[in-house]
Amino acid sequence: MPVHPLISDHAISLSATLAATIGLEEAILLSVLNDAARLQTQPQARLNSDTLRRQVPFWDDNTIVRVMDSLTAKGLLQLHGPAFTQAAGIVFSFGNAPLPQERQERAKAPVQQAVPAPPPSQAKPQPARPAPMPEQWQPSEEAIQRLEQHGIPRAFSFSQLDAFVLQGQEQGSNRNDWNTRFFRFIKNQWVYAQNDAGRFRRQQERTGFQPTQEEAQPITGEWQPSSDALQILQRAGIDPQFIEDAVPEFVLYWQERGDVFKTWNSKFIQHVRQQWARYTAAVEHSPMPTRIESNWQPAEDCYDILSMGHIPRDFASALVAEFVLYWRDSNQVHNSWNSRFLQYVKQQWAKRHAQSSGNPTGANNGQQAGTQPGYSTAEASVSRLSDTSWAK
Repeated sequence: MPVHPLISDHAISLSATLAATIGLEEAILLSVLNDAARLQTQPQARLNSDTLRRQVPFWDDNTIVRVMDSLTAKGLLQLHGPAFTQAAGIVFSFGNAPLPQERQERAKAPVQQAVPAPPPSQAKPQPARPAPMPEQWQPSEEAIQRLEQHGIPRAFSFSQLDAFVLQGQEQGSNRNDWNTRFFRFIKNQWVYAQNDAGRFRRQQERTGFQPTQEEAQPITGEWQPSSDALQILQRAGIDPQFIEDAVPEFVLYWQERGDVFKTWNSKFIQHVRQQWARYTAAVEHSPMPTRIESNWQPAEDCYDILSMGHIPRDFASALVAEFVLYWRDSNQVHNSWNSRFLQYVKQQWAKRHAQSSGNPTGANNGQQAGTQPGYSTAEASVSRLSDTSWAK
């Protein structure tokens, strides 16, 4: 029988049982690596990065890295040396393959009688059933140990646990590989932390500055996140306008509490990440821009997101009427009125912070009077709102 005309190049041999056990993507990459290793005699196989890309042209580099990390986390693959995309090639071995010394010891050991394999119905492994992120989820000890093998301290992994659990719950996904995702999440956070620490050390070397031990202190009305904190948040894909609008609510809340800390930047990063995760998971954007209805009301998720910023529900609901009135009069259309309303409420809350700190022009950016619209009316507030694009 003639072959299909579309199948004219190299085919990847794939085990259906293996794919059902470890996942389809993992099975594809493992088969490609196995074919490459089969042609080599050394314990650690080598594969050129460009050759690997040609073998899996349907994946980009990010997908290859993700699937490779999954195989590593499952103990099916070991990388020796630089990771993929960081060198011209990779050096690898398989997790279940014995090292040369182990093969010699096994060769000297007496041969034992083989145990009959169980019936197929008993031997066939069953993949884990997808499940939502539990509220009290904890990583497995195996995942923590694998992170330690990559030089990541146990304390750092657990310090990021709350952020990972929150992200998983807000996304609402059903997964059967939470430990694998935790492994990748911590590795990414560790890279960010190391880069930030390295940049700070280089800055010290250039300036000769020797920092003193920072003391815990209350937050001030003029507090602003550091440039490092802003870079961390923006690198995580959070819109700069969203970050800026979160500053006044953060400052006002902690000023009213009166607590003292020396980690205000860390607290701000966590504050913004939690709000952004909830925002991206909850606020929907219509593909077709629409005019606001006269009886429009914000979604319940809007109030939940605002409560994470310590903005009272009563304060937000009192702004609905003027918000609707302005946009009805302007006759404009937008993709998401919920996101517009969120930003409007945050800016009105910023006005309250500016008044309480004695800075009527807005304390969140230190600008002089007249550099941006005031917040005394709905029209003035929305004039700034209409200039932003992060909510589109």
